[in-house]
Amino acid sequence: MSGDERGGATAEGGGEAPGSEPFAMDRIGRHTLVYGLGIALRQSVSFLMLPIYTRYLSPADYGVMELIELALDLIATVAGARIAVGIFRYYHKAETPRDRDAVVSTAFLVLTLSYLTVGLATLLFAAPLARLIFGSEEHVVLVRLAATSLALSSLTLAPLTLARVRDRSTLFVTANAAILLLKVGLNLVFLAGLGLGVLGVFLSNVIGSLVVGAALTVYLVREVGLRWSRSATRDLLRYGIPLVGTQLATFVATFADRFFLNAAADEAAVGLYGLAYRFGFLLAAVGYMPFELVWEPARFAVARRPDRDTILARGFVYLNLLLVSAAVGITLFVDEVLVLMTAPAFHPAAAIVPLILVAYVFQGWAGIQDIGILIREKTEYVTLANWVAAGVALVGYAIFVPRYLAWGAAGVTVVAFAVRYVGVYWASQRLWPVRYRWGPVLRILAFAGAACAAGLALPPLGLAAALGAKALLFGGFVLAVWSLGGLAAEEREELAAMAGALGATLTGRGRSDAPGTGG
Repeated sequence: MSGDERGGATAEGGGEAPGSEPFAMDRIGRHTLVYGLGIALRQSVSFLMLPIYTRYLSPADYGVMELIELALDLIATVAGARIAVGIFRYYHKAETPRDRDAVVSTAFLVLTLSYLTVGLATLLFAAPLARLIFGSEEHVVLVRLAATSLALSSLTLAPLTLARVRDRSTLFVTANAAILLLKVGLNLVFLAGLGLGVLGVFLSNVIGSLVVGAALTVYLVREVGLRWSRSATRDLLRYGIPLVGTQLATFVATFADRFFLNAAADEAAVGLYGLAYRFGFLLAAVGYMPFELVWEPARFAVARRPDRDTILARGFVYLNLLLVSAAVGITLFVDEVLVLMTAPAFHPAAAIVPLILVAYVFQGWAGIQDIGILIREKTEYVTLANWVAAGVALVGYAIFVPRYLAWGAAGVTVVAFAVRYVGVYWASQRLWPVRYRWGPVLRILAFAGAACAAGLALPPLGLAAALGAKALLFGGFVLAVWSLGGLAAEEREELAAMAGALGATLTGRGRSDAPGTGG
């Protein structure tokens, strides 16, 4: 890339380009570790609750929850959840602290009004929606509770985005942990104590959203005040509305298979598939969300630097170290996890998990390599790529789900996610090229494929023997990546420093909320 092109890229980042001081990658690592610890807590609690859930809820109950939650997720896209993403762009682009506060405050007001409006409409039309999903009004009360939770969820979006953009990783993790622990505690009371079944789960969601949402609203008002800005509203809507279309398309590619599966089989089949899919969400949660939560706002600051190619390329390598390692671990141990944590009726879900994980590797790549589209503020390209993928998914689900059920759904999902990634990567590179380092990534993938293939080829073993054999395979994968993965000496040093930061965080010697420079 020429010097002129680099100058143009710098200007697009907004503000003056930083100097030549080294980028604080250790800050990225430190906050990634904090986010990772919070997500690990959430996932650990969720899996520890599996014996409770699978005892008091049947696969059909899981299917009911899955279908209602999917319908409300679709409605949430209409409410404009992706508008919050614009905070990252315009917060860094703003020239003064007052303008930055106005961006966050305006996003909060816009989202609250939108979610309340859409939530109220869903409450009013809950009966027709229940008939559309289930063919009867049997679950209309659950739909109403889900609509109430949807309306309240707007109270957390802008405050948590503010925490991320200001590097308040501990606050972000604490708030999410509070939501989780409150809901889990209520679920224990409503499920095990009162025997309310699915109704208890939805009641827990409403109460958790209300309590934590109110607390986060107080935090946001104290930090930035309540002020509406016409220009910020215009910028956020211009940036975010195409992403609303993106989220609609993402919903189709991610969740439409459940509705095809429900039509071809039954709610129990949806419940098993939904459980298998939770391991895809698990990969997202531990494989790229900890990194993405801090990297997503930071990369806009990186974009202003003359060495941005080196930093962005290194970030992609680090993402894959986390993402692919998590995928290997889940693939190897999913059978044993389900045997230990769920009732026998749920064990067949394990077979579908590896395919779903492949799809979520593509999703992780798309989420980090769309930087060129976002810097150029051409979010319509993300929307286009997602709608092409959604079209592929719909056609594939219609053809293959009736024939192959869950296998057909998972296979088509892999293809659709791959199509989306290729479209996003192509557009981003044309708009704002980045020289990524694919050599180390391809080596990591090769070692991962070998470890997973060996694990899947193991003969039937007892639980202890299987855990031991798979632990050796995972250790071999890690050793191969470290020794032969193509990591530069500087990257090894940074990884060692990040491991040291994790130790400091765990022992209380680290300052996870120390303000970062953004580069």
